[in-house]
Amino acid sequence: MPSRVTALPYRYTPSGVLEVLLVKSRRRGRWILPKGKLEANEHGHERAALEAREEGGVDGDISATPLFRSRIFDPSQPKIYPLLVTTELDVWPEMAVRERAWMTVPQAVRAVSGDRLQRVLDIFPSEITAHAAGPAHTVEAL
Repeated sequence: MPSRVTALPYRYTPSGVLEVLLVKSRRRGRWILPKGKLEANEHGHERAALEAREEGGVDGDISATPLFRSRIFDPSQPKIYPLLVTTELDVWPEMAVRERAWMTVPQAVRAVSGDRLQRVLDIFPSEITAHAAGPAHTVEAL
């Protein structure tokens, strides 16, 4: 079974507020994070960046190291790669079938369904602060 990866696109507002980008799922219309299946000979962070571009219309700097490595998470769940958004595209591949929205973390926690995703979003602010020192790759360079 192919591995799955998830992008967690985020940005800071001019006043320093952390926001995350959610997209609507195609089938159920639920707020989710961009995700996809890892192809052969592909790095997880590269696929996550591609999914963020295709589903959410954003580019930026993505970490090569997934989040939550120091916490206990089910290894069968997708790896989550943070993407600091530097560019929001006006036109993107799935814009006709997906809605996107920037939300503060508390808004995103309320908008999503599923305990795991709520937990991921809830602890993201502390995790990204600790994770920020890790290596990142500019999406355009991949």
